[in-house]
Amino acid sequence: MGDATLATALAFHGLAMSGGVLDAVERMSPDVEHIEDAFRWLGLDGVSSLLASVRQDIAAGVLDDDDLADGLERDADERYGVLLPSDAVLNAAFRARLKEAPDAFAQPEPDATP
Repeated sequence: MGDATLATALAFHGLAMSGGVLDAVERMSPDVEHIEDAFRWLGLDGVSSLLASVRQDIAAGVLDDDDLADGLERDADERYGVLLPSDAVLNAAFRARLKEAPDAFAQPEPDATP
């Protein structure tokens, strides 16, 4: 469970860092609820709440108005930057979760080289 959850959060984070939060939400829209769950599981509840808010704004039609869409994009990127100012925050969340629930993650294969 932990590996897939971490992979989901990392995939979203990579997209958000390269194209912005709104772009990442749109690209991963079928999975956005799973992404919210992934960030929540990692203890990043603020990111999860931000994504839920963005999803609600999109459902309410914000993207139909260019000015509102631009505002949403700027706001989401700013808020995401405050919540995850660096990759180190995501790394720390992963390490804390690994320490708390090591069995949730696959164990590395033993080195087979003699």
